[in-house]
Amino acid sequence: MKKNILFVDDEKQILRAVKRFFIQKDFDVFLADSGEEALKILENEDIHLIISDVRMPKMDGFELLKRVKEKYPATLRLILSGYVEENLVLKAIQNGLAKMYLTKPWDNEKLLETIERIFELEDILNHKDLLAVLNKMEGLPTILKIYNKLQSYIKNDRDIKEIAEIIEMDQSIAARVLHVANSAFYGVQTGSVQKAIVYLGLANIKNIVFTTSIFEASQSAIKSTINKEMYWQHANLTNKITNFLYEKVICKKLPHTYGAAGLLHDIGKIALLNYFVNCKKVFPNSDSIKSLEDIENAINVPHEKLGGCLLNWWEIPYPIVESALYHHNPLDDKIINKEIVCVVHIANYYSWELLGYPRTKNLDSNVFEFLGVEKKLCDESINNYRKDLIREGGKLHIAL
Repeated sequence: MKKNILFVDDEKQILRAVKRFFIQKDFDVFLADSGEEALKILENEDIHLIISDVRMPKMDGFELLKRVKEKYPATLRLILSGYVEENLVLKAIQNGLAKMYLTKPWDNEKLLETIERIFELEDILNHKDLLAVLNKMEGLPTILKIYNKLQSYIKNDRDIKEIAEIIEMDQSIAARVLHVANSAFYGVQTGSVQKAIVYLGLANIKNIVFTTSIFEASQSAIKSTINKEMYWQHANLTNKITNFLYEKVICKKLPHTYGAAGLLHDIGKIALLNYFVNCKKVFPNSDSIKSLEDIENAINVPHEKLGGCLLNWWEIPYPIVESALYHHNPLDDKIINKEIVCVVHIANYYSWELLGYPRTKNLDSNVFEFLGVEKKLCDESINNYRKDLIREGGKLHIAL
C-alpha cells in the first residue's frame, strides 16, 4: 500500500518543487500552503506522514503539529525548516510534536532516503509480535504516571519548584536525580532536587525519570536472578562515555535532545524482565529461564527491537530509538542517524569493559572508519577517562 505524505509550507515555490520531485516516486503526496488547509486534508485523507515548515502566518508549524498529535496521533510528524530558533525546535522534539528536524535547503535524494527509512523503521517497530509483548507489559504504562505528569508540567512551562515537587514524590527517582547531579562528571554538590534540575536541564531530568521508572517497574524481576544495579550502572556509564566521546574524540557537541541515547540504549532488557515477571505463566518451564537470552529465545523478541518499540511508543526522538534498536548493528543501511548509533555502540562496549564484563565480540571495528577516528585514540582516551572515574579506595565509582 502506498504511503500518503502531506507537505505543509507557505512558500508555494517550495511546494511546487516537492511536487515535481515526488511525482514519479512511490508515494501519494498532498500539499498545503497553510495549517488550516493541512487540517482540512487530514480530515479527508489517511495521512501517514506530515512534514511541516515552522514559520507560517496565522497557524505556525508548532500549533499545526500540536493539533495533528491530538487529533491524528498515528500520523508521523517531522519539522522541515531553515528559519527557526534552535531552542524552539528542541522544545518541539522534547514534547513529542515531531520525531525529527530536517533543515532547509535540503537534498532531494537525502530527503527521499530519510522518508523511506522512517517508514521502514515504523514497520519494524509496529510488528505484531512486538506490539503483543508491549501490550502485556502491565507494569510499564502505569509506572510512568509520574513521567507523564512531568511531561505535562514541562510542556506548560510550570515553575521549577513545582517540577521538583513531582520528582520528590518518588524517593527512588529523587535519589537518582541527585546522584547524577552530584556525580564527578557534573561536579555539583547539592541535596536540592530543585537545584539539580536547574543544573542538569529539563531534557536530562525527563530521561532520568523515564529510565528510573522502568528500572523500578522491573525491580522484582531483576532481584530474582540478575544484578539490577549492574544494568543501571551500565546504562549510566554508557551515557557518560557517549557524551565524553562526542566532546573529546569526535569533537562535536551532542544535541541535548539526543543526550540520553546511551542511558536508554538497553531499556529493552529491562522491559523483557518486566514482561517475564508479569507473564511468567505463559513461559513453558519458566524455572529454567535464568537469563535475558533465555527470555528472548522463548518469545522470539530481541531486546533491541523491544527497546526501540517501547521508546517509539513513548514518543522519544528517532535518534534515541535507533540507538536502542541498532546499537549491536550500528552500520545497518536502514539507520537514519548513523553517527549517534555508532558512538553508542562504542560506548556500550567500553562501558562493559570498565565494569569488568568485557563484550569484545560485540564491537564492530568498522564504526571507527565511519566516524573518522582511530580505535587507538579511543582506547587511549578511555584509559585516561577511567583514571578520572576512580574514586573511593580504588574502586570504579560509576555515575552518569
